[in-house]
Amino acid sequence: MALGYGRGLAAAEALAAELGDAIPLQMDLADRASVAAAVAEAAGHFGGLHLAVNNAGHSAPGHLLDLSTEDWDRTFAVQARGFFHFATEAARQMKDREGGAVVAIAGASALRCYPGNGAYGPSKSAVLAACRQMAVEWAPFGIRVNAVCPGPVRDPASNWREAEPALAEEVDRLPLPRAAAPAEIAQAVLYLATAGYVTGQDLVVDGGGTTTWYIQG
Repeated sequence: MALGYGRGLAAAEALAAELGDAIPLQMDLADRASVAAAVAEAAGHFGGLHLAVNNAGHSAPGHLLDLSTEDWDRTFAVQARGFFHFATEAARQMKDREGGAVVAIAGASALRCYPGNGAYGPSKSAVLAACRQMAVEWAPFGIRVNAVCPGPVRDPASNWREAEPALAEEVDRLPLPRAAAPAEIAQAVLYLATAGYVTGQDLVVDGGGTTTWYIQG
């Protein structure tokens, strides 16, 4: 397993050591050459590439009327352009072998909007559209492309409710009134990684939030 990171080498090395047979690889998703080099190194180290998961994110809080062009562009550079770079470079490694699977961590924000984080949802919506385009174009190569759309995710053992009371109030109004545990998102990724007849799909893991939004009352 290869772990891509942008900053935080020490944390990446610690996680790689915890996982065992894993290597950390630095990449800047906004820079295609950086991504291509890291993906090629991963494929070379492990003798191929069968699964690529894009979990990078960037947020620039602000209402649209106040959001700078630079913040808008940076959010799209990491999330939309970054996914394009990562997925296409992964596909280059997969297409002439036995195919593979690409999974994007998009977000429930790609499917509904909320004020104050104006670039985040649109950039994640672009990721979903890209997944569908990639799924169609790369199916002849045996490459499947899907997305996971998480709602709120927090470690249940942490004190996040005390630290984020506003989020806690919103979570309590979900049909399933809790935040997802990180392992539950990993389960969704594992399903899409192994579901051989599923491609071009968005798997929403949000406790029912996009179905009802937050239930009021």
